[in-house]
Amino acid sequence: MIKRLLCLLFVLILSGCVTVSESDEKFVRVSGVITYKEATLLPEGSRVVVAVIDAKTPGVILTQREFEVGKLPVPFFFSIPEEVVDKKAEYVVWAAIRVKGQPILQSYNRYPVINNNNFSAEVMLQPIRQ
Repeated sequence: MIKRLLCLLFVLILSGCVTVSESDEKFVRVSGVITYKEATLLPEGSRVVVAVIDAKTPGVILTQREFEVGKLPVPFFFSIPEEVVDKKAEYVVWAAIRVKGQPILQSYNRYPVINNNNFSAEVMLQPIRQ
């Protein structure tokens, strides 16, 4: 009986130490699809790199992901903390496909997102220009 009371007391004390609060952090969600002029099987070992970058400031990458891919089209999704978004930036989605580290396809057009109230993009890839 005393063990039960001690265990119950211990649980009550521990439950008083736990605080649960909702996060005030808000997120900007950007999604879309990376595509080519037709559905395409890619060489083994192909990797897609997709990023949200600031087109006005070279080298500024808001967020980026890289993952293995076998065919196109391929969907993507970003969840970006609102506090890191610069309201003056000109964010665009950029993507490329690499095989063994060498790019074979990439996007050349701008696909604006976030500050123009557009949160999705269909990113069309083209062969690498020589």
